[in-house]
Amino acid sequence: MSPPPRVAMVASEMYPFAKSGGLGDVLGALPPALARQGVGVSVFLPAYKSLLKNGGFTPVDGDFPDIFGDAEDHYSLLKRSHEGTQVFALRCGDLFDRGGFYGDDSGEYPDNPLRFSRFCRGVLSALERMNGRPDILHCHDWQSALVPALLKTRLAGSPAWSRTASVLTIHNLGYQGRYGSQEFLHTGLPPEAFGIDGVEYYGDLNLLKGGIVCAEVVSTVSESYAQEIQTPEQGQGLEGVIASRAGDLLGIMNGVDYAVWDPARDPHLTVPFNREEMEGKAICRRALRAELGLKGGGRGPLCVMISRLASQKGVELLLATLDDLLWMGLEVAVLGTGEVTYETTLRRAAERYHRQMAFRGLFSERMAHLFFAGGDLLLMPSRYEPSGLNQLYAMRYGTLPLVRTVGGLATSVVAHPEVDLERDTGFQFQGFHPGEFLWAVVRACRVFEDKAAWRRLAWNAMSQDFGWDRVVPRYLELYEGALARRAARG
Repeated sequence: MSPPPRVAMVASEMYPFAKSGGLGDVLGALPPALARQGVGVSVFLPAYKSLLKNGGFTPVDGDFPDIFGDAEDHYSLLKRSHEGTQVFALRCGDLFDRGGFYGDDSGEYPDNPLRFSRFCRGVLSALERMNGRPDILHCHDWQSALVPALLKTRLAGSPAWSRTASVLTIHNLGYQGRYGSQEFLHTGLPPEAFGIDGVEYYGDLNLLKGGIVCAEVVSTVSESYAQEIQTPEQGQGLEGVIASRAGDLLGIMNGVDYAVWDPARDPHLTVPFNREEMEGKAICRRALRAELGLKGGGRGPLCVMISRLASQKGVELLLATLDDLLWMGLEVAVLGTGEVTYETTLRRAAERYHRQMAFRGLFSERMAHLFFAGGDLLLMPSRYEPSGLNQLYAMRYGTLPLVRTVGGLATSVVAHPEVDLERDTGFQFQGFHPGEFLWAVVRACRVFEDKAAWRRLAWNAMSQDFGWDRVVPRYLELYEGALARRAARG
């Protein structure tokens, strides 16, 4: 048996140091899970202001130059250990010394292509100084997708890098790092890389495309999404590029860190509970309703939505049916931030229907845990959903997910047209249409009226095991494939 590979992960988020969504949760759990299996893992993150303030990082000796030739560009490195891994924060001058990761209230930072190009170049420059190179460079989403392209072009002739294979994981194809062609000068790539077989895309720079083309293997975060992104409906314009890599593409469903997401030991909850002792969930439900000021009677299920407020998440389906849901006597609570139009509409609706609806326009780890614990029905009417984590969290907390059958939602939630009390863990609908969504909620409400049936479905949901230790073997398989392809390339 070959020894476990040495893996360096490159990403823009990692819980608990920097998180804005599911990417942060995955990076917070996967590296420690790999480490528990004997894999040597390091993680490289940008040195965000908030990370340095709260993360307990200590400096590594000395500044160092950019190996890609810009004499004025220097970096510094900080590090700390975390659950069996080494976490490095890369400082690129003051490029990440800001309040947000990717933007602020005005929108995306206009210099993001510079910021994340420098980040990728800096990671490789840092690794150049260290003893030994990793066997695997595992990159996540567009913010680190330049690394495989630099490895395959600028470092192709370096003996020191000859055995390092690159892996790119696509967490969400909707975000590609696409910018005007003038931003190519920041990448450090040779001129010929700005072409059809590189980072060029209809005359623009597309960083994610470059990573897809250049990585040894590509993965995404569910088996279903791996198939969907090869189609025009879900391929976001890159379906042809992805289909050309179909033989090197693997879908691996995300897992859950049950050390963080477990109602039996969740410090955020008023009272802990588990599937054998569910009295605590009723108390958490009452506490959530009280904190949100809901006084609608609570006859039907308390419907919660914890989401980034974007078209991807199907917010328009909720808005289109909101009056009907409230007329039915349901209570609705939404937690999240995102597009201003959605935030404004939800806030006004909550003001108008304050007895039955609540909206919290913020990103709050504490409130997310309270929503999962206190809710009855989680609404996830996504237009597309690569993997989804919220439905997995909800199930562990006995909150039944109602999802559209896309991506990871289709395979992680078990639902039948006629409720199967032995197997079902939630509810599903297919068409992206308000009527189908509303009918699915009606069906869930009918089940909710039968308390014994609802408790049985909650038991089923809480019994599911989506732990990361079950996922690690798939990643080891992915790494073996990447190393084999790298060796074949020579």
